[in-house]
Amino acid sequence: MPVRLTGPGMVTYSVWLKVHPDDLGQARAAWETSAYAELRLHGVIANAVLPWPEVFDEPARAEVRDTGSLPYLIGAEGTVLSRVLSQQWDRDDVLGCNRDPLPVSIRQPVTAEWSVERTVGLALRVSDGLMIFAGPGRTVHLEPFNTPTAASAEDVIATMIEGAPPPDGELFERDGPLFRRAFWLAATVNGRPQHEFYGHVAAPGAVLAVTCMYDDRQDARWATNVWRSARCHQPSS
Repeated sequence: MPVRLTGPGMVTYSVWLKVHPDDLGQARAAWETSAYAELRLHGVIANAVLPWPEVFDEPARAEVRDTGSLPYLIGAEGTVLSRVLSQQWDRDDVLGCNRDPLPVSIRQPVTAEWSVERTVGLALRVSDGLMIFAGPGRTVHLEPFNTPTAASAEDVIATMIEGAPPPDGELFERDGPLFRRAFWLAATVNGRPQHEFYGHVAAPGAVLAVTCMYDDRQDARWATNVWRSARCHQPSS
């Protein structure tokens, strides 16, 4: 199931097709013979494909376009699948639904308001209200908060980090309506050194906490870039 993306680019999904047992037998008989080139199968899609869960149970057919590849899906007229296959889709919206490590960086939605860059090789999971990106030697924790709109961004962040250990360094930045503050330090976790970057990005009425943990000290620039990539798309007023 090939899907065209903005960028440009393409992502190909492996999709299950539920078919009649007789058709399954026909496919098995033809699979490694010259008859495979003429194979046509009709059925319904047997798994959800995000971000289009509606394709589940839709009628579709599969046909061979290349004898060295699996059959390709073709959507019935008027189905969501037909629209998915014929249109171009936003790269970040589509790839952001994939929780496995990606070979490219994308802009990952955190909430309806916040998004941040999810860099190459980081898997996605959500646990106890935290969105987490994780890969070898790198982890990012993302946690959004609602804050009083009358409070200044500087005061809100200062209150949130009150009592934090003395940092090795700090950054303060203004970015249009956003205020960013970060500090970093070195820690020991399970007997091993770990570098920790604690960043906050505040908009009126909202804060995103961006915590990066990394093994290699040289990844400080990576952590800073992740923090700076945070955007608020619908800041509260």
